[in-house]
Amino acid sequence: MKWFHKIDQKKFSVILVILLFLFLAIGFFGDKNSYFVGNLTPEITGVCLELLVILWIFDRWQEKSKKKKLISLERRLREYLIFFLKHNFKTLPKELRVGRFFGIDHDKNMEELDTLREYISNNKLSKKEILSIQEHCVREASTLDNLLPVASELTNEHFKAWCRIVYFVNCIAKQKEPISKSTLDIIQNIKKFDTASYNRELYVGSNSA
Repeated sequence: MKWFHKIDQKKFSVILVILLFLFLAIGFFGDKNSYFVGNLTPEITGVCLELLVILWIFDRWQEKSKKKKLISLERRLREYLIFFLKHNFKTLPKELRVGRFFGIDHDKNMEELDTLREYISNNKLSKKEILSIQEHCVREASTLDNLLPVASELTNEHFKAWCRIVYFVNCIAKQKEPISKSTLDIIQNIKKFDTASYNRELYVGSNSA
């Protein structure tokens, strides 16, 4: 039975479909008085149908279960991004701050993040904001780094975005680059993370959830 472990579900389904049509053809065009056509063919056809139904239902259930797990992981990571966006720009005017940053609000998220990036690029950050961001990064750097395995369970786009967020958070924490510049890079990669979730429908409230 080693061959059974080497064949994937889709290939096995294709084989079953081929066998189903083959035995249906034998049933229709074969000699119905023979033992094989009259007795075995209906049995084999029925078995093929049952196996296909079981495989398709199981596959659907498996995909849905996996999707729920990935959405749960995405939400865990998103909560850290929300925390960063909510607590480090409190001194800015309300119209410049990012709102709730839910996955379902992708278009709004992009507009708000672009507005925030443009403001920082043109005006830089105040001393209060710089201190807040630096303290946040020092405190959260190791936690974000430990969440890399979680990001790796999502898509390549999520993982790349999270790796870069971790890198620039560490740059701020260790004072390797100007905080305003690294903050812009973090926001840019938060955009990439949100876009990856939107494109793959991996967020709370998605139609496929």
